[in-house]
Amino acid sequence: MRLALLDSNVVIASVAEAHEHHEASISLFLDRPNHSFAVAAHSYSEAYSILTRRSQSSPFRWPAADAIAALESVAAKCVLVGLTHAQTFDAVKSFAAEGGVGPRLYDRLIGEAALLNGLECIVTWNTSHMSSLFSKIRVLDPIEFRDFQAPSKSRRPRIRKE
Repeated sequence: MRLALLDSNVVIASVAEAHEHHEASISLFLDRPNHSFAVAAHSYSEAYSILTRRSQSSPFRWPAADAIAALESVAAKCVLVGLTHAQTFDAVKSFAAEGGVGPRLYDRLIGEAALLNGLECIVTWNTSHMSSLFSKIRVLDPIEFRDFQAPSKSRRPRIRKE
């Protein structure tokens, strides 16, 4: 499989040790070479916003320097993809024309970045949200992705005994 696109929630979970999905998210990076994944450019701004949110209900509230350092560590291992200005605006118009509202727009932009950059899979913890927006792309959570990428017994080379 070619590159898979990581959703913002996987990026956040991979850097935040307190996140419930940290172990499964960080494991994506442990057994794969650098640049095995892509991240949409705007996902970094979404992740930064969530990591540095100052509300009392926010689970993170990181200092700016810590958040950007964590995101730079992800960026060093991933390919940056995105949409042009016109593609972004077209995606917003299309989302609106379909009656889309609210923050699901960010999922739409992530999926559009995957499609327009020829990526075959989105890795997210919100599989139902992303799948409902994109029927033509594989959507897996990090555990499903790991299992999907594991070589099956039928694909393993057989060793002959002489």
